[in-house]
Amino acid sequence: MKHQCNFCNNYFSTKTNLNNHQRKAKYCLKLQGSSRLKDASIICDACGKVSTSKWNHQLHAEKCKKSSRIFTLIDSNDKLKRKNEDLNVSVKMLSKQVDDKNNTIKELKTQIQILQDKLENIAIKAVQRPTTTNNMNKTQINNFIRNMQPITTDHLIDHAPNLTIEHVQKGASGYAEYALEYPLKDRVACVDYARRKIKFKDNEGKLVTDPEMVRLAPMFFESIKKKSSELVYKMNKEDMDSAMFEEVAKLFNTNADVKNGSSGVKSDFYHDFVKYVCSGSVIE
Repeated sequence: MKHQCNFCNNYFSTKTNLNNHQRKAKYCLKLQGSSRLKDASIICDACGKVSTSKWNHQLHAEKCKKSSRIFTLIDSNDKLKRKNEDLNVSVKMLSKQVDDKNNTIKELKTQIQILQDKLENIAIKAVQRPTTTNNMNKTQINNFIRNMQPITTDHLIDHAPNLTIEHVQKGASGYAEYALEYPLKDRVACVDYARRKIKFKDNEGKLVTDPEMVRLAPMFFESIKKKSSELVYKMNKEDMDSAMFEEVAKLFNTNADVKNGSSGVKSDFYHDFVKYVCSGSVIE
């Protein structure tokens, strides 16, 4: 027969256990409003058992399954807190590293842009040739334009043998250098550099105003695309090392830009070529 506590409604197997419970259980004493509550100084948070001394409470806690589970959870929680703190520290360190790398990338981009600007200025100076077209007065400009010789397909093709692999290796600036030194020499004049506006005479001797060289550039590229291909394919050898292979790959890309330019395709290469030709033939 089980005995029920009339204060907390818990059941006990014997009357003795019930009496001990009602005399010692802190939560039950609290329900009773008993003055003996002061004597029940230590109670197990897991099961409610009252211990009269810390020693007894410690012995009980080691055996109490509920208490053990709580202690395990508390320990696990402490470990998770420590791990979370470590992770937060790691995240802060990684964030700082990312910020440092981003700042480094920004600095490198700035340096690259500065170098690109310098290279562009060098390339522009390289294709600028000594010519009477610079710093002319109005009368001299008109005379120069009037005396320009026509640019014909045959004239462009006749100069194609003068194209060298060195021109090709320089890219757009190299092709512009070749153009101003040979087929377009004294036959073109840039009258508006901002708009890339070129003047030249066609095969009938008529003066043509050609913004962005939409007429002249395709003719020019058409005249040299065969020679350009010959030069590039001549460098394509089976015994190339990796550095040579990369160089030839770039040349193939440049050669493809030349072929596209002959069809009027306006790539970055095309625009750079026009810019360099205009900078080398501008008249002021």
